[in-house]
Amino acid sequence: MSVGISDRISAYQTTFSGRDRKTLAAQGALRILSGTGSNSRDSLSLSDSARSFSKKSIAALIDKSANVSASELSFYFANYNNPSAILDAINFGENVSCGYNPDFKDYGVMYFDYNGSRQVVPNYAVPKINANSMSGIHAVNNSLVLKNKSYYAWTALNGSRYAWAVNNGIIGYVQSESLLAENRGTNYRMEMGKAGDILSTLAQGRSLWGELYSRKEVLSTCEKVGITPGFFSIDAGAGKHTYILQESGNVINVDKNIARWNNMNWIEIGYKEGDTFSIYGNEYAIDSSGHIHVSVDDTFTSTDVIFPKRSTQ
Repeated sequence: MSVGISDRISAYQTTFSGRDRKTLAAQGALRILSGTGSNSRDSLSLSDSARSFSKKSIAALIDKSANVSASELSFYFANYNNPSAILDAINFGENVSCGYNPDFKDYGVMYFDYNGSRQVVPNYAVPKINANSMSGIHAVNNSLVLKNKSYYAWTALNGSRYAWAVNNGIIGYVQSESLLAENRGTNYRMEMGKAGDILSTLAQGRSLWGELYSRKEVLSTCEKVGITPGFFSIDAGAGKHTYILQESGNVINVDKNIARWNNMNWIEIGYKEGDTFSIYGNEYAIDSSGHIHVSVDDTFTSTDVIFPKRSTQ
């Protein structure tokens, strides 16, 4: 005669009371769900009675009829007492998502890819981050350098501090909390979402587009992290990228400008060898191949760009 999950759980519940009963019952459920014992199954389909127990301790299943394989829970069980590993897997992982019934959010799960397999962690088991213990995001001498795979704090307009993560050029509200945050669409969430998008775009070397971000929003975000008009750079796990912030909030992508100018054959479009360009305070002459050679590592003293007169041959 086979014994169901709810029956095995009841055996724990009738032996102990109070905190001990709850603790040992949870441990029993862990052993069942992780697949230990001779009656283990690769796929777990919980009955309503078993699910009511798991909601209180270990279930973390979506809605009322979800199947979760033991392999999908392997990371969670292996790191049950390692909150840092759980946080990093969610905040720095790939294909992270979350599902839950709004009435039972704690009993939903976080999904993510880990070492080539799909994994789940119960929402209620996702550790909380103390943003007050973290460093803020702030540039030094117009250079914003953030350590990759690290956490920082962002102070929103509502005065509260929120944990942000830096992950290969993506900067923003940690997924371990943003996916579970209350009041979606409120001002602080929209503010942080916009600021994170702006900083992430810059950290990945891309250009900001006016239809997505107003110049006022760009200027406000830059000012908030200590970036003032003029040359600035950002390095957040996706290489160093250089820009010019104008007083209006317009941002010029210096890296892309330099790449375009270096790749251009100026002789083919009417200039001649020896013609000199004044770029960001330095002079660069066209060589015999028709090219100029500007380096992003050069020291720039001006935001001006002056082209020579085109030959009239």
